[in-house]
Amino acid sequence: MAIHFQNSRRLWLASLATVAGSRILPRLSASLNIPAPAPAQYQDNGDGTVTDTISGLTWQQTDAGEMTLEAAQQYAEQLQLGGHTDWRLPHPMELFCIMDHRLHGPAMNTRWFPATAARYWWTETARPDSREKYWQVNTGGGIGAHAKSEAVGAGGENPVHTRCVRGPSPWGAGPRLQKNTDGTVTDQVTGLIWQQQLNSQAMTWEQAQEFCRELSIAGQSDWRLPTIRELRSISDDRLAQPSLNPDFFTGADSVPCWSATTQMNRPERAWYTDFTSGLVTYRDKTEHMQVLAVRGSSPLTAEPTEPVTPNARTGGGGKGGGGGKGKEKGKKGAEKTKPPRKNTPE
Repeated sequence: MAIHFQNSRRLWLASLATVAGSRILPRLSASLNIPAPAPAQYQDNGDGTVTDTISGLTWQQTDAGEMTLEAAQQYAEQLQLGGHTDWRLPHPMELFCIMDHRLHGPAMNTRWFPATAARYWWTETARPDSREKYWQVNTGGGIGAHAKSEAVGAGGENPVHTRCVRGPSPWGAGPRLQKNTDGTVTDQVTGLIWQQQLNSQAMTWEQAQEFCRELSIAGQSDWRLPTIRELRSISDDRLAQPSLNPDFFTGADSVPCWSATTQMNRPERAWYTDFTSGLVTYRDKTEHMQVLAVRGSSPLTAEPTEPVTPNARTGGGGKGGGGGKGKEKGKKGAEKTKPPRKNTPE
């Protein structure tokens, strides 16, 4: 009897401690300013696909390996994965926004997207002033337009892989801009508010940060230097020279503009967007470039907050449109394709 009583008492005390802990520990954490774990942006669907809970897009989890653009287009059209057949090649901003600039080699969270031998990934979009050049995102975190002939499968040296996506694009055909009457421009895709007048004075990265902090437009003083995702979001892939729409931005020109995003493995460098075409790459912070300030926030362009650990470098990477060389093919994901169609252009 005594043993039974003691065991029951232990169980009761343990239950009481569990209940008390579930109520007290969150309050204790809050009082100590301990942040709650950031929610994961992605959901592993267990069928070879990953869903972005912010954009709603569903991605092929493991890329399909190296191939030419024509082969990638046909592959996407024929892909059956996760019980769906409506796969496609991604829009440049869709693909760019699954990059994680807190990481390097690859600049992508390999918890959700396993590393392969890819150096670049295809998008669906060609440069409007050069239909032989298609936008590609590289494993270093940049984006640039490259000639189709540079792919390994076309006789070139760049291992360009394919990662398909499905779902309605939150980005549509590009930014949807609205010129306000107070010296600002609103992008209705993201809700971000932009300085309308492109600053004509080139400055260093540190000077650009200070310029934005001291800026006051439309009675607002919470202006800042945009992140690289935010800055690339107003580059219109339907335009070139410049890709920043001059109908909305005064003084828009084919110039590079600083972002607030530091290069992860080289803190003396920062990412920028070149509005000649929308190229994203990096420079030393001591160099001089233009500035375009922003205010507000958007889930679509928010930087990832999920805790990460550094990726084991798998090779690759690259500066904007550049990158390493190699001819090693990546492994394919657990997908199947429909039987090849006749008379499909290659």
